[in-house]
Amino acid sequence: MKKLYILAFLITLVYLISACDASSENPTTSNSTYTIPEETGDGWKTAPLSSVGMNSGRLLTLLDKINNNSFTEVHSVVIIKDDKLVFEEYFSGHDFLYNGQNFHGAYIDFDRNTRHNTHSATKSFTSALAGIAIDKGFIQSVEDKIFDYFPDYSELLDQQKEKITVEHLLTMSSGFEWNEWDVSISQSEHDIVRMNLSPDPVYYVLSKPVVTEPGNSFYYNGGTVDLLGQLVRRSSGMNVKSFSRTYLFNPLGITNYNWQTLYPSGITCCHGDIYITPRDMAKFGYLFLKKGMWNGTRIISEEWVNNSFQNHNTPPVNWAYDYGYLWWLRRYYAGGRTYNSFNAEGWGGQQIIIIPAENMVVVFTGANYVTNPPNDEIMSRNILPALD
Repeated sequence: MKKLYILAFLITLVYLISACDASSENPTTSNSTYTIPEETGDGWKTAPLSSVGMNSGRLLTLLDKINNNSFTEVHSVVIIKDDKLVFEEYFSGHDFLYNGQNFHGAYIDFDRNTRHNTHSATKSFTSALAGIAIDKGFIQSVEDKIFDYFPDYSELLDQQKEKITVEHLLTMSSGFEWNEWDVSISQSEHDIVRMNLSPDPVYYVLSKPVVTEPGNSFYYNGGTVDLLGQLVRRSSGMNVKSFSRTYLFNPLGITNYNWQTLYPSGITCCHGDIYITPRDMAKFGYLFLKKGMWNGTRIISEEWVNNSFQNHNTPPVNWAYDYGYLWWLRRYYAGGRTYNSFNAEGWGGQQIIIIPAENMVVVFTGANYVTNPPNDEIMSRNILPALD
């Protein structure tokens, strides 16, 4: 009998400890409320969190933390689970302004119709356009030499540049000299700043010397993504805006977006800064989650999606990251589990996170331009534990 009392005591103790742990992230009371996302006719079916096995308590805690400024400058959190839009929340914060303090502009109330600057998450959209151009035969393959598409710049060609392929542009391994990760974006000598202001951005990039063997090493280079956009334009005869509207956005039912234009050159900015809504960011992620299909229509080949998510290059930094075709390959950890994901990521906390094993897409937007975004903590402490 004594042993039974001891066993009962231990079971009660474990239960109480578990309850205390759970209460820290699953409050019985919360200042926030969960609302099932609204169906608006944009193609998303909505459902409650409970219908897909997610714990609303973890996400109520997240809402409390954002609303009481424990997490700052988070503008939206959108979750797609098991083919349904199950969580969609928007918050107030600063719009992006390059010349503003901390790159902050006007303080606004974000909502589902507010287009957000996705910054470098745009690169994954550009990768998709390249894949579509290959699928449709405008570009023959990722092994094509890029100077074949830029014959008017042949005076810049040398023995090393002749080796650079489309795949090198997709994997940040062209070998061009570039200072994007070495110089602050606020400094005039930053290569992106200089390229943006150049009357001929293509010339600016192609004129750079090759300092590492093409294909051998990773260096983050937004300029080569703009080359990729121009390569799509030259091969298809359509500018990037028309090409993306015809082959990507219209099939997805996306109309509320805006590509930025580089001045004074007038070319479409493909390395960053497309403005689009979080719900539509989620559509783009879902397209890749579903191997290139949207609502029964194939938009991108399954082969391209699979190749995009293969590890083609590993950045020389101490991250849990690898690199596909302008997609980051990441690992998240929560509750003793590892979650493999594919991410489109942009400065300030813009993310489209695809977790195939959970049939899930998570979208963040924000304005943490000079501080670390809280997205990783939110994923590991609130969103992924809500799956249990």
